[in-house]
Amino acid sequence: MMLIQLLRFGFVGALATLVHMLIGATLIHSGWPALASNPVSFLIAFVISFMGHYGFSFADQEKEMGTSLRRFIVVACSGFVVNETILGFLVWSSSLSQVSSLLLSTGVAAMVTFFASRNWAFRHVAEGTVRATLGR
Repeated sequence: MMLIQLLRFGFVGALATLVHMLIGATLIHSGWPALASNPVSFLIAFVISFMGHYGFSFADQEKEMGTSLRRFIVVACSGFVVNETILGFLVWSSSLSQVSSLLLSTGVAAMVTFFASRNWAFRHVAEGTVRATLGR
């Protein structure tokens, strides 16, 4: 069961990361600066990632969409901060191209997001815990 979930998570995460990278690279090649294309790419990938993880990767876990969405927003935004920080550092201090910098920073952020999502955003919550959380 855990292996299947891990494979599903990897598939959805890889799809969202690929979308992020392709849109970002397309925008950069269209003349957008990397630090401007990254937030647009992130927002599109966020929707794909959340819906995929909620409906496919972790469909048998947290059933409360609002709880999962709030948690995933925190995880995804943290991942984006990691991504943008690494991207800025690479763009300003390395000899890598903007596209290479974007690919590297997005890959690192994807790994961070995987571990946070797996261990917090979509973790299974017992029925009583969900009710107690919603009652607050």
